[in-house]
Amino acid sequence: MFCALCRKHNVDLGENIHNFYSGTDDFKLEFINIHQSSEAHAWATCMEAASTASPDIASAEQMLKSMNAITLGRVENIFRTCHAIAKSGRPFTDLDWMCKLDDMKGVDIGSVFRNNKSAKMFIHFIAEVERRALKEKLEKCKFFSLISDGVTDSIFKTAAVVYVRFANEGKVHCQIVGVQPVHKTDASSMKNAIEQTLQINLQLNLASQDWSRKLVGFGSDGTDVMVGEKNGVAKLLRKIQPCVQSVHCFAHRLKLAYKGALKNIQLYNILSRVLKNMYYFYHTSPLNKNNLKATYEAINLRPAIPSRIGGSQWLPRLQTALQILLKGYPAIILHLSKIERDPRASNQQKVKCLLQVLLKMKIVKFSHFLLDVINVLNILLRVTLDHSSSIADIFATVQSTLETLHMYQARAGPKERLMETIPHFHGYQLVGNGNILSVRTKVLSNLMKRLRDCFCDASQEVLRATTIGSFKQWPEKIRQEFGEKEVSVLTKHYEVMLEAASVKTGEVESEWSMLKLELYSRFQNIQSLTWDSVNSDYSVKYPNILRLVDLILTLPASSAETERGFSQMKLTMMHLHSKLVSESVTDLMIIQMNSPDIKRFDPKKAIHLWNTTWQRKRRLQEDDVKINGKSDCSSEFDLESHCGCD
Repeated sequence: MFCALCRKHNVDLGENIHNFYSGTDDFKLEFINIHQSSEAHAWATCMEAASTASPDIASAEQMLKSMNAITLGRVENIFRTCHAIAKSGRPFTDLDWMCKLDDMKGVDIGSVFRNNKSAKMFIHFIAEVERRALKEKLEKCKFFSLISDGVTDSIFKTAAVVYVRFANEGKVHCQIVGVQPVHKTDASSMKNAIEQTLQINLQLNLASQDWSRKLVGFGSDGTDVMVGEKNGVAKLLRKIQPCVQSVHCFAHRLKLAYKGALKNIQLYNILSRVLKNMYYFYHTSPLNKNNLKATYEAINLRPAIPSRIGGSQWLPRLQTALQILLKGYPAIILHLSKIERDPRASNQQKVKCLLQVLLKMKIVKFSHFLLDVINVLNILLRVTLDHSSSIADIFATVQSTLETLHMYQARAGPKERLMETIPHFHGYQLVGNGNILSVRTKVLSNLMKRLRDCFCDASQEVLRATTIGSFKQWPEKIRQEFGEKEVSVLTKHYEVMLEAASVKTGEVESEWSMLKLELYSRFQNIQSLTWDSVNSDYSVKYPNILRLVDLILTLPASSAETERGFSQMKLTMMHLHSKLVSESVTDLMIIQMNSPDIKRFDPKKAIHLWNTTWQRKRRLQEDDVKINGKSDCSSEFDLESHCGCD
């Protein structure tokens, strides 16, 4: 005697006694009841329910009801564990010991799906749910932008990380699509990799008429492959959609502008070496560090040890290092002077060199001047890296930065003014004349020139017009003419795309005037508004102008998201200590960066997708078996081989 249901679905979990899959000759009712309540029979029942339901109309709730409470609880526990493994970047093999730990804690997770192959499979379905959700969002929105960057590491020789940015009813989304290996580093290969990523993960054909009409922007790093005038990815995308605005990642552009402006400045190079040497002098010696702290306390100053400069956080680190140098100057000089006078000290020569540089008037004045410049640039960098900043916010902050630097050309900044007429600093007599006029003029001129070129890849007229998309840039009190020119420029530039999105372009300017009047009359603090709240109140009344605002919010300001994605990928690979295929890396990154956190994760949709996909594959295999003339019982497909169970 055998169980027809278990044999039909090839579910054999290895019952030691009275195996009803292979058959038994014991007909006692007791053993039949035991099998009926077994895990094997529960899985077979679940699969039978799913196989008779139509994937097109069966809801997740209907599928889950077909499972008994015990089976469903076990599956949910496994899916939650797999989500946590992916979210934290842990290896797939962690599932085994985590399941053993659950056993010890009394958590019922069953005896199946407890290995790395199952973890990989479940993680794929969790990621697939996020991909489908992203595709639905993209289909609903009227415009989107691509953000991509080429990366190189030990996993992929070269790969493209692809994000999409879009706004729907005033709410901005920026989500990862995937990672795609690139076999050749040129514009055509990078563009193909971007298109393949969209096609594989979202079934989105970029060149199709529907999707090309939605593409409004492209954000990337500044390499020639991406934004080259002759043959870059941006130019190739403009062949698909001529209206695409190409934006070179502003965070990257700012770094290039800063380094280019100070590249050949001797005072800057000397100061950088001093800051590095001071960091290593105290960082590598606990004795020097403790003695410096004691010196701080002796002169009633709060201890601050010289910090490092450089790295990914180059600008904030340089700002901190300069602040510590200038605030802790008396303690640092006093401590170094003590070491210099100590005949037992082994590093007297190094200390003597540091003191000679730190007591120069030019170095102290240049440090104050550079800190003024860094303080201004750091504000610009914070706005650039802020997730909520639009391209209008960054463009406006650039203009403020340029005006401030221009002001510094005429007169010293707040820090530098402290040293204009004083020949000493914190009581220490400085040497030299301290004339840095020519150096500061050169630095400011170079920096301003390079900052003005930061948005040269996009239309300056369009970028200025995006001001209307940021409430931070709106005047505090209403001005009748505010935004009229900007709305006209944007409507004209994107006319074809707006009309394709069912926007009545002839009504946009009228709606702008009325919406502006209503907002100013209703809200006292106009700059505290958000576009998603405005959409919730006025989307029916002023749909056309709000669609134009969505387009503005969709334009990328930088490719900082791809940098975050690449950093996350490197951290994940460090934990895994293995080389994964691009599909697995994409699954992990999608879960890490797009899915809810562990507390808010609901596995029901992923379970439903896994179950229905499983049944679809089973039907295809059964059809193949029938075509090959084999019986259903001779099929090698079973639960363990499909799920990779040991």
